[in-house]
Amino acid sequence: MYHYFRTPFPHNDHTEKLLVNVRAAAQAYLDTPIVSLPYSKFMLFQHTGSRVEYEAAYIAHRRRLNVFTVMALAEPEEPRWLQELEDILWAVCDEYTWAFPAHLPAECPTEDAVVFLDLFSNETGGFVAEVLDLLGERLHGEVRRRAEYELRRRILEPFIQKKHRSFGKNNWAAVCGGNAASVVMRLGTPQEAAAAIAHADELMGDFLESYFEDGCCLEGALYWSYGFGYFCYYADMVRDYTGGEHNWFTRPKVRAIAEFRNKFYLQGNHVIPFADSSHDLNFHIGLAHFLSKEYDTIALPEEQYEMLFDDDPRHRSMELLRDFYWYDPALQSKPLPATASYDLPQAQWCIRRKNGLVFAAKGGHNGEPHNHNDLGSFVLFDNGSFVLDDLGWPEYDKWYFGPRRSEYICSGSQGHSLPMPGGATQKSGPQYAASVLSWDEEHFCVDISGAYDLPGVTVQRLFTFTGGRLQVQDTFTGCKGTEITERFVTRLLPEQTGNAFRVGGWRLTLDHPCTTALSAQDFTPRLSCCKQNMKPVETAQLMDFICTPDADTWTVTMTVEKE
Repeated sequence: MYHYFRTPFPHNDHTEKLLVNVRAAAQAYLDTPIVSLPYSKFMLFQHTGSRVEYEAAYIAHRRRLNVFTVMALAEPEEPRWLQELEDILWAVCDEYTWAFPAHLPAECPTEDAVVFLDLFSNETGGFVAEVLDLLGERLHGEVRRRAEYELRRRILEPFIQKKHRSFGKNNWAAVCGGNAASVVMRLGTPQEAAAAIAHADELMGDFLESYFEDGCCLEGALYWSYGFGYFCYYADMVRDYTGGEHNWFTRPKVRAIAEFRNKFYLQGNHVIPFADSSHDLNFHIGLAHFLSKEYDTIALPEEQYEMLFDDDPRHRSMELLRDFYWYDPALQSKPLPATASYDLPQAQWCIRRKNGLVFAAKGGHNGEPHNHNDLGSFVLFDNGSFVLDDLGWPEYDKWYFGPRRSEYICSGSQGHSLPMPGGATQKSGPQYAASVLSWDEEHFCVDISGAYDLPGVTVQRLFTFTGGRLQVQDTFTGCKGTEITERFVTRLLPEQTGNAFRVGGWRLTLDHPCTTALSAQDFTPRLSCCKQNMKPVETAQLMDFICTPDADTWTVTMTVEKE
């Protein structure tokens, strides 16, 4: 068996900090039964569209496996940790399938469900293989042989036989390909490992194609951490396995993707919430330390914003283990620059950071991975507070990844700071695209006409950001006599004062006669990120300026100014 982890479990002050919550969880688990995954919850997704009940029970197994893996490594002299680890490892091997019901095809035959390769079956395979790598002969021979058998039939054989030739050009390619290949490198013959590496390399190519050369992750900040994280775990392992001959990290595009983390972090743990993203993202310190040593341009946040145990509700093991093994006590934090400008030309993102104020806007197209219909949308961030906001993501259900996606307030253009000419919202699909007309240090101009599918109508949006003042100038043609709503979105509670709004210490005004309206809509955010400032139910505050053009070509300017 190839062993990737060749250093002993590290013991230092950081280890002790991470172990506090793990030890508490281990003590709470002692003498409590392992709960099986019931069929009634497994079928809920098909019957009701709800994912959360089964997935919670499934993730509870992974949490328990994480806990006792870490405790067996940290305190090898305590036999109970190893006994508990063997029990939960056996229970994971008992599971009908390692895949999520939401990912299985409808009426999936049993023989296919058992070996179905999705994100979570591959994550589980990678996890179990790491347990065997780290614990080795300490595990009872029967438990070890059972785990190896399940890994071979559920992961190794389907992967090298290419039962799933492609996972799409997104984070799935990196997560599935990297985890499966790590299983084969550890357990397979040299010939099987070579086949797995060749297949994984194809998938890593697919993953990298989901990024532009500018390094932007269109799926959002959390999916950067997730997908690119698993890319790095695989890339480091295959580099080690091949004695350095197989090195993904020398590629300029991989460096650009690594450097994207410098751009989407705003301040502290706050991130740009475009696409399906949270607003806050505590970081895995192992990955951060790894990248900061791989590339000298990577900022290294303060440890206060690192993920601790239970901050990640998915309880993924590779991240947790590397937070122990990849942490380097000699590294010092390296803050983000107080002032910076980033233009991402292929993704069409514009980011301006000025001493605690951040403005970010986007073009792109409405068929992006984890797409929101948001061409021309933007956020304004003021020292820890999202003044004008992107709502991020809602709770995932059966309908969110389907034709009803644009009906959700988080993903439809009606939930973004965008114009609605004649009440029209933006359409879904890659053919509905924006084009950047110009940008410089203080300006970003984008044509979003193509998002609306309104023949004869054009919409151009010019942003001017000078620090304490943001102007949004929209120019319309073909809208004379048609009512236009200019919408601004926040999660703060605004105050309506005549034909203006106040929100978060900023004042919003329009330079044209108009009426104003303030409305609110509740939504359930997806709480899949640690310590974020979102509540179980959030309220989108919708501030509307409503006016009617009196000319064929008509320009209106919204001023957002700090009071």
